[in-house]
Amino acid sequence: MKKILMTTLALTSLTSFAAVDLEKKLDSLNIPDDKVSPMISQDKLHIVNTRYSSLVNRYELTMAGANDFMSDSHMDTKQFFATARYHIDSKWGIGIRHSQYNNELTAAGNQLFKDSQLLPDSDFAIKSTEIFGTYHGLYGKLRVNNEQVVYFDQYMTLGYGDVELASGTRKTMSVDLGVAFWIGKHMSTRFGIKNEFYTQKKVSGTADAYNAMGYIEFGYLFGEGNRG
Repeated sequence: MKKILMTTLALTSLTSFAAVDLEKKLDSLNIPDDKVSPMISQDKLHIVNTRYSSLVNRYELTMAGANDFMSDSHMDTKQFFATARYHIDSKWGIGIRHSQYNNELTAAGNQLFKDSQLLPDSDFAIKSTEIFGTYHGLYGKLRVNNEQVVYFDQYMTLGYGDVELASGTRKTMSVDLGVAFWIGKHMSTRFGIKNEFYTQKKVSGTADAYNAMGYIEFGYLFGEGNRG
């Protein structure tokens, strides 16, 4: 009888300890949303709930170089532009952009002029100025290694302004799609395509023009930004 009682007490104690241990383990799984699980906390993780560098109420100046992938086979068009942006908040921004165009004959264009003394029928662009609005649709991050993370925004920009052509000044519209990478709290790099639309006047008549300017852009953000 004594042995049975001792065995019962031992089993009861083990069961109690097991229950307490299980309860502790279950409690450890009940983790707040803003914490990292203890099971993976030893790994170096970068958890971001808000932006590392706020865009709220900040100004940005950028410089860019672009190439027109839709230019005529006889003409090579490049573009250089400077942009001033004001970021209203993390999603919306406005700005003004001034562009200079550089137009040169391609090998085919030079050969045409050499053989026939003919130049391409092109009402080429000289410069343009436009205002625009920007919307940041997707914000994320790229983990470069265990210590470095690059943050980015996917954005779309709609612009409207004037373009000076060889034949005179016309109205132009643009749709800009790209990705902005934020480096530290002040530097930025953008990759995108600026689609330009305007009407040009050729010897053969009036025609709609479309430029697809693939660009790379570098900028500097002023200030520290406001949270919230």
